[in-house]
Amino acid sequence: MGNSLNNLLPVIRRAKGIKQVDLAKSLSISPSYLCRIERGLLEAPDEIKAQCSEILGVTVNELFPDEKINTDRNFSNSTSNNLWQIRMKKKLKQNQLAILMDCSPSYISKIEKGLQAPNDKFRKKCAKILKVKESEIFPKN
Repeated sequence: MGNSLNNLLPVIRRAKGIKQVDLAKSLSISPSYLCRIERGLLEAPDEIKAQCSEILGVTVNELFPDEKINTDRNFSNSTSNNLWQIRMKKKLKQNQLAILMDCSPSYISKIEKGLQAPNDKFRKKCAKILKVKESEIFPKN
């Protein structure tokens, strides 16, 4: 078992059209603290779990399942890629890459999380900008 915690909080929050900053404000916590919870770097306190459940209208167990989440099972369109890892190695922020790619940071986020498959034009341009082979970022499954 890895050292990161798994939850569906960011997926459900986005599906409900709620921005991270707005949810953080509703919870009276900082957006960076919420980000660490969403990324599985911190375990959410029970009080925060309960508040998220109430705000998002789902059960605590739906947001924070007891078992490790297999995103392939939950998202039939999920894709696997190394964009986040390569971007981190290049010390490039998501919004910086978005500017270079002429797209939104949220689009890059969806691709990095495997929630959206990038088109061929995006793949080629991304590889060129990051100066790596396209297959390094987007391996064939």
